[in-house]
Amino acid sequence: MGRDNESGKRVKKPIWWGAIAATVIISVMVLQGLDAMRSFELPKTARLSDHEILVQGDRLAGTLALPADQENPAVVVIVHGDGPQNRWSDATYLPLINALLDAGIGVFSWDKPGVGESTGDRLTHSMADRTREAVAVYDYLRETAGISGNKLGFLGFSQAGWVVPQATLDTEAAYAVLIGPAINWRSQGAYYTSRRLEQKGIAPDEIAQAVARNLSENDVLFGAGGDCARREDMTAARCGFVKRNYRADATVPVLAMTTPALVLIGAEDLNVDPAETATTYAENALHDVRIIPEATHSLLRAEHYNFQTPADWTAVAGFRFMMSGAGAYAPGVLDQITQWIDEKTR
Repeated sequence: MGRDNESGKRVKKPIWWGAIAATVIISVMVLQGLDAMRSFELPKTARLSDHEILVQGDRLAGTLALPADQENPAVVVIVHGDGPQNRWSDATYLPLINALLDAGIGVFSWDKPGVGESTGDRLTHSMADRTREAVAVYDYLRETAGISGNKLGFLGFSQAGWVVPQATLDTEAAYAVLIGPAINWRSQGAYYTSRRLEQKGIAPDEIAQAVARNLSENDVLFGAGGDCARREDMTAARCGFVKRNYRADATVPVLAMTTPALVLIGAEDLNVDPAETATTYAENALHDVRIIPEATHSLLRAEHYNFQTPADWTAVAGFRFMMSGAGAYAPGVLDQITQWIDEKTR
């Protein structure tokens, strides 16, 4: 509203002042959105090269991205989590990839077998097969692409917890970064189920009974002679994959690792038990274990993005993620990753 002047007459605020303020606010929001959306594109200055690697009869297609004007940079080998992921995981990796490149750290990532330009079938693999794949990529980058061994390491997500620890024992990896790594397949499934039921508002005692019942059923289903014929939620191929890996446990290689690892665990992780992972990795003094407050399984801000599967994401969360870019991650976590790698490879 206007106010009285000394003569008692009402003075109206100019209409154009509000329009200018609104224009400025909208312009700032647009610029922030455009900047965030650039997080989902590889920088034009990056040095990109495509590669094909033959592993266990499969032809793996991937991309090496190196920072501009950086001689002999550190390079991380990306090891995917679960699911049919291509090299950049449908661009969702790119805010992290760009943070690495901006910090002078290169990245190699590839399409999973049977995804994108890679041949094969990821669902026919065991965790041992996945480990051999990661080791073959590491060896290729050292021997063929010419990446220095003291600069080369792994960066793995979730299911990579059953891959990267053994891969470091089978290579001379300089370092490893693990985000939300699981320890035991069976207990991880139980934790996942309990958190899913909790999200539905089920009472604690009912959750305990349901988890125990689910474990008993799974032990039969994924044990010797079990099949998924009556499981409408699981294809025969997926069933075979789970049966092949149901007894996977990373404890022995985690404790045997001689490669230092940065282990980042979201405090609000709905997929992997933060306590189990932190306790196991902390038993090896080489590991730097950090629980990130208010962070998800993927280290995103739990307030907006705490979903168990991609299918659970809402349209609003997806739009927010696209408009936030690197800002979708828990505060400071990307800097923690890049600074730690720099310290280990300087």
